Amino acid sequence: MNRAWTIVPAAAGLLVLLGAAPVGQAPRPDKPAGESSAPVAAVRVTIETIVVDRRGTQSLGTEVADIFSGSSGVLKKSATLISRTGNDVREMVELTARLSPTLSPDGGCALRLEAETRSVLAGAKAGARPRPPDRVRAAVVLKPYEEKLVEAYSSSVTQGKIAFRLRCGTPDADQGPEAQFVDFVLSVSRGEGDQEPKPMKTNGLRALVGHEASNHFSFNVTLDPDASGARRYRKEEVDVSLTPVLISGGRIQVLVNLQGELATVTAQAPPVSHPISHVETLVVSPGQAQSLDIDVRSSGDAEGWLRVRYRLGVNASF
Repeated sequence: MNRAWTIVPAAAGLLVLLGAAPVGQAPRPDKPAGESSAPVAAVRVTIETIVVDRRGTQSLGTEVADIFSGSSGVLKKSATLISRTGNDVREMVELTARLSPTLSPDGGCALRLEAETRSVLAGAKAGARPRPPDRVRAAVVLKPYEEKLVEAYSSSVTQGKIAFRLRCGTPDADQGPEAQFVDFVLSVSRGEGDQEPKPMKTNGLRALVGHEASNHFSFNVTLDPDASGARRYRKEEVDVSLTPVLISGGRIQVLVNLQGELATVTAQAPPVSHPISHVETLVVSPGQAQSLDIDVRSSGDAEGWLRVRYRLGVNASF
């Protein structure tokens, strides 16, 4: 998709990712186990740089970047504008644009653009003295794969213009022909009632980008006898899967899926089951663990326990 037109000299583009993306927040202690927070997702931003000068309308190329919603990407472009008034004035332009997308529920985005342009004139009576930077701010709302043109720079000397053709959509899970592995360290802690969760186990997992790695853990916790004196225990069975979805800007988007059940088991009555179903998205930087708390509550005092809190820790390297 990316291309550069040789008709415009000194054209260069660089798209990098900056800023801190919001991460999946741990649910409140009173939040039901079946609910999850809104996912953190990336936006695929496509930006084509258009130049209009004496040579007509030309493209400086198209860049594509996957930017986490709420983060920023920086585009750098250089170009030469030739005067449209018939003289020999040329304008060497260095343009830096910061793009900050926010994902919309329909898959589109709200995109904030801040552009700064520095230029030097050369040619007939123009000299080469630097000019004050020109700054432009704009905000656009884009439907999925809708295109809009935004003017980034307009020269009062050469009458040349630079504009961006913007588009946003959903990133593809496939990031290229080369397989990329992600190594995870998954830790599980558990707490009874209002107690702080205590570490129970830690496992290492590995997954290809776009594929899941899973881990099963189970515990049997002895409970006090019921009202009749019958012995009972709580059986805990939980499956956790981690799916690395996207690597962007040195961070990785991970889909965490937790499924299982807690059941109060006695010898004289059917088990009382409490299903667990929780899906959440985390954005993880290498070496910086993210944690997620899951609460499971019983039906009342009659079961011999009230609340269990799991804390999952996810660390990734890639």
